Amino acid sequence: MHFPTTLRPMIAADLASPEGLVEASDRVEVVARRMVDERLAGLAVVGGDGRPLAVLPAPQVLGLAVPTYVKDDPSLAGIVDQAMSDRMGERLRSLTVQDVLDDAERDLLATVAHDATLLEVAAIMARLQTPLLVVVAADGGALGTVNVRDVLQAVLPSP
Repeated sequence: MHFPTTLRPMIAADLASPEGLVEASDRVEVVARRMVDERLAGLAVVGGDGRPLAVLPAPQVLGLAVPTYVKDDPSLAGIVDQAMSDRMGERLRSLTVQDVLDDAERDLLATVAHDATLLEVAAIMARLQTPLLVVVAADGGALGTVNVRDVLQAVLPSP
């Protein structure tokens, strides 16, 4: 006699990507390069113990390259010389992720339990309007990240 097998529903751990994690000691320039090369909207920062600390969104990394006075008054960008624009990325070389972490980034830390269902993951992303969640193991360590593209791919019917 053949009994049908029940399929386990997809959970957050199935979608978690460890490539979405960076360490607080990593250089911002390296993190920014990963965001560009891998087309990432952000990365999750973990401490030395593997626990999630913050989410580092790509716009924030870009903002690190922009002088404060230009961020405060974007109209000044039109009068800055080309040499200044060419040097925008230099600041990223000297900073570590830890250097740029503050309370604001910690507020952006959106997590989901490793055993959360796909529907739970989607609901949290929709409620928080975030494209990135950190998937947390039972011990509190980060397993990886799940992004909205992964969730949409999992919920859309195959073509």
